[in-house]
Amino acid sequence: MENTANLTLPYIMPSQAQKHVTHNEALRMLDAIVQLCVIDRDLITPPSSPQDGDRYIVAPGAVGPWEGREGCITAWQDDGWAFFLPQSGWLCFVADERALLCWTGTAWDSAASTLGALQNLALLGVGTAADATNPFAAKVNNALWAARATDEGGSGDLRYIMNKQGPQHALSLLMQSNWSGRAEIGLAGSDDLSFKVSADGAAWTEALRIDRASGRVDLPRTNMLTDFAVSLLPDSGRFAGNASKEVGVGSFVFPPYLSLTNGATAADSGKFITNNNDYGGSAGALTGHAKDLIDKIRAASNRRYGIEFRIATVTHGPGTASPVTVGGVPYHFSLFLTFGPRAPAMTFHCYLRALDRPILFWRRSAGQTLVRDGVRISNHVVIDPADGWVSMACEDRQDPRSYDGYNPTPLNVSAQVSGDRYLIACPALMAGITRVDPDAGVISGINRWMP
Repeated sequence: MENTANLTLPYIMPSQAQKHVTHNEALRMLDAIVQLCVIDRDLITPPSSPQDGDRYIVAPGAVGPWEGREGCITAWQDDGWAFFLPQSGWLCFVADERALLCWTGTAWDSAASTLGALQNLALLGVGTAADATNPFAAKVNNALWAARATDEGGSGDLRYIMNKQGPQHALSLLMQSNWSGRAEIGLAGSDDLSFKVSADGAAWTEALRIDRASGRVDLPRTNMLTDFAVSLLPDSGRFAGNASKEVGVGSFVFPPYLSLTNGATAADSGKFITNNNDYGGSAGALTGHAKDLIDKIRAASNRRYGIEFRIATVTHGPGTASPVTVGGVPYHFSLFLTFGPRAPAMTFHCYLRALDRPILFWRRSAGQTLVRDGVRISNHVVIDPADGWVSMACEDRQDPRSYDGYNPTPLNVSAQVSGDRYLIACPALMAGITRVDPDAGVISGINRWMP
């Protein structure tokens, strides 16, 4: 055998004269076909002034010196064109197209089209570089997903499937403007579908939620009666009796719609005074707790006048019934909305302040969503003394077929040990699921306009 099997390079034969000729011929062939890069693949006639070593793929329809050499590699060597017949699998880079081609045995085709599958890639970047955070990255102006039609062997359908590990994880589509989040759609921290928006990419507001079981649509920030609520509580949550219907309030009255348990007691802790001394009036000075609350919920120019209300101090008793442990700390039931007939859907709101140790706003059922200072939370809420006044709402929706008509209640507060104190102000109970602004303050009761 005088030539190699794959590249047909000439062997130096035994006792051959002028061995250097054969050796140099093999070197010229290697120089032409190793690290194969051609200048062009579209020419049918040779260039007029080729340089030594220039290589081309002969295009179909070639004439002149290239006639009959279609598909071959041709190289200008020793003032003439040398031709090399490609073998199946040869790769060639076309410089003017920046394209990598592969010889299929009959034609030069894109190397990418010959790949049957790409499996278990660590990174893939399209128009940009992928990295460990974004192992798949694309920088494009348009993207198309099309279903494979039935005449192409497909079903004609297209279903885009995404999966997350469990309910507590996130699976969402995050939309950004200048790399800052503005909208998020998906299963974010639960298995309910939610739509969230943000003005700055940091603080997010839930605009819509669809319950995964019932299909019920909830619009947390929208109400057919926007920012409107009338409390079902006859004293308007002012702790001054049902007869207090004017701007001012009388003496402290702890209402019967609130129940104390485990030996807890309630007492007056002062009131917000209209025309108060603290903001330029003369009717009297506010207690520290009343001033802190009005500072939280009213602009500075609106703190002098307003609807008066009293604040109740609850002191937890020695009882330990109905314990709930959160973060390794046991809490014991202290205050709740009195049991009695209730609507399947209702909303409770109040302001709470822990004084001695953290207290717990207890989420009694899966149908309750707690809202702390406007932020919806699907869990218990711990309120620390350092938090100051906290706006708390409970959006309570129960399945009429699966509850007893009076339990659970939407207000459930627990404390740690006997003697722990906390404050409650402006309790309100509304029918249905109602958006309550964290700065609402007193919500007028149903008898406000009655004789």
